[in-house]
Parts: sequence; structure tokens; C-alpha cells
Amino acid sequence: MRRRTSIGITAAVLVGVALTGCTQDSAGAGTSPTSTTGSAGGTSSPTASTSATPRPTSTITAVPGVDDDTGHLPDSCSGLITAGKWDTAFADAPLNDPAVVGNPVQTPKDDLTPVLQPDGKQLYCVWRDPRADTTFLSIRVAVVDSTKAYPHLQSALSGYDCSLDGYGYRCQKISQNPQYPVTDGDTYYTRGDVGIHIEQSNVTTSGLLDDVISHTF
Repeated sequence: MRRRTSIGITAAVLVGVALTGCTQDSAGAGTSPTSTTGSAGGTSSPTASTSATPRPTSTITAVPGVDDDTGHLPDSCSGLITAGKWDTAFADAPLNDPAVVGNPVQTPKDDLTPVLQPDGKQLYCVWRDPRADTTFLSIRVAVVDSTKAYPHLQSALSGYDCSLDGYGYRCQKISQNPQYPVTDGDTYYTRGDVGIHIEQSNVTTSGLLDDVISHTF
């Protein structure tokens, strides 16, 4: 029988993620389209005209979770969260231990997978003692297709508590672990061309998603 870690059994309040020593999977920079608008300054003559290059997006008016090109992916897991803030919650556990994530790191499929940019990059970070049966926290941040991610999560995440926060779209589900008497959490967030997925078990992290958002936008 594997030895379980001694982290207390607590209810996970989901919101946030990540720390040091993770690996980055990159197939290209993958930046979202930016909007450029040209206009004639001063007083226009009868022949003067204005021109605009429309942003290549499926929306006409700004939509939270879709129209935002200010996001970026940090270069490492340490750039995802505030240093020292989450040490007692999860960040003191081994990060991306090969016994947990493989070597090279294998990023599991999730509900961001169908909307990833083919030339985008992603960051996958897992804090878990390989001896633990269930206690862990993982964060995936990836470049996604901004015109597809929001509607995809709307239809794909059954049983989640979802809402627009004014900037992006977040979904959360808290459930009882099927094997152990601990609480699991699953959170998705999409804003522009950045998608975030946080999974955790037997870890309490109130405010984590907001911390990750502050480091990616």
C-alpha cells in the first residue's frame, strides 16, 4: 500500500495555481490578433477618409472571454504565482517529479485540448509527492483559439458553476473524491487567447485562480 502524505483533509475552494521548476511545451509563440485602427487627425476635407483593419474575430462587439489580447504565458511555473504565497498550501511539494508527470513531461488531455492553437505554447505544472495517493495540484496554461474557447467551455463543462467575471469566463466544480475522504476541485478559465486549467485534490487554495490571472494578464 502506498503511503499517503499528511496534508490535512480539507475542502478545496478552487481559484488559482502554479510555481517553480516546471517545463514549457512550445511549438511557437502563438499570439492573439491585435486590433489596429487608422484615423485621419484634425479637420477632414471632403475627400479625406478613415480606414480600419478589422480584428479577425467572429464577434462584432466585445465579448468577455473572447476579445482580449493582453495575456501572455510566463516562462516558468515560478512566474505563474506569487512567490512564497502558496508554500504551505501546495508549493512545497515536489514540482513536476518525473515519477508523476513522466520524462519528458506528458500533458494530459482536458477541455482546453480541442481549442488549442496548433502553433501555440503551453505551461504544465504539477505539485505532487510521488508517494501520495491523491494530494496534488496541477496548473495548465495554454494558448487557445479565442473565438472557440469560450463557446466550447460553455457547452462542454456539464455540472460546473460558470460565470463571466467582466473580463473572462470561469467554471468551477467541487466534488467528493471517489476513493478517499477528501475534496477535489476542477477549474477552467478562458480570456482572449489564454486558457487556464487547475486541478486539485485535498488542497485548499482560496484565491489561487485570481493570483494566476494576475500573472498572465
